[in-house]
Amino acid sequence: MKVSCIQTNPESSLQDNLKSLENLLKTIEKPVYGTGVIVLPEVFAVMGSDNLRKESASTLGDGIFKSAAQWARQLGHYLIAGSHAESAEDQSKVFNTATAFDPSGRLINVYRKIHLFNLRDPQGEPLYCESDVFLQGQDTSTFIIEHENEKWKCMTIVCYDLRFPEIVRREISRSGPIDILFVPAAFTHQTGKDHWEVLLRARAIENQCYVVACNQTGYHSEGRKRNWGHSMIVDPWGSIVATAEENEGIVNAEILKETIQSSRTRIPALSDRVFVN
Repeated sequence: MKVSCIQTNPESSLQDNLKSLENLLKTIEKPVYGTGVIVLPEVFAVMGSDNLRKESASTLGDGIFKSAAQWARQLGHYLIAGSHAESAEDQSKVFNTATAFDPSGRLINVYRKIHLFNLRDPQGEPLYCESDVFLQGQDTSTFIIEHENEKWKCMTIVCYDLRFPEIVRREISRSGPIDILFVPAAFTHQTGKDHWEVLLRARAIENQCYVVACNQTGYHSEGRKRNWGHSMIVDPWGSIVATAEENEGIVNAEILKETIQSSRTRIPALSDRVFVN
């Protein structure tokens, strides 16, 4: 099955960001046989101030979420629509919500980011706190992608979640092993150069699944933040199948169910797990 990560550099103009994204999406071919998967970065539609994020928020089924469903339907592929601000009852904040759509444009999964990045100085004063604008999600779930005669069990986490392996293991413990872990992200250049690849490969190895991570790249917010790029597809053995650099564009890879089974046969780590009280 073919997977494609769309690495972009969204800034403060929603319309400009969507135009750039749609130009990249137009280069993806419609399926001749089977279907593929397209993955977008975290908060792909707009980057900017907290107020801008709240102003751009949509309810599920409307706004950016409606556009994402249309893209999936037009392209005839599954779409992991990165994440976008979702309106909440608490109108002072929004959820950072990742969605997945099937090739008909049907919504098949919703995940609201659980781990919010809150950076403070040594005196405890906020430097960059996602919890100032985002509400915390409460749960994870899995969904199925069908390709020809295969069924791939999938899960999505978002950016900072990557640093908390228990979020994936908890889901595996209650619903069984997964085949693909999707990671939409806006991982910074400062930490990404040291941690991004290591964390992605670790999550692939320990969960014996593919990790498909689509990151933002470049500067935004008037040059105050720089993202690392290097969107990456890692196989269950921890080998990098494909990776981008720091330019905008698309990184593609073919992934195989046989590779998952081979990894789990060579080292049956998931079945050998022991829970110690």
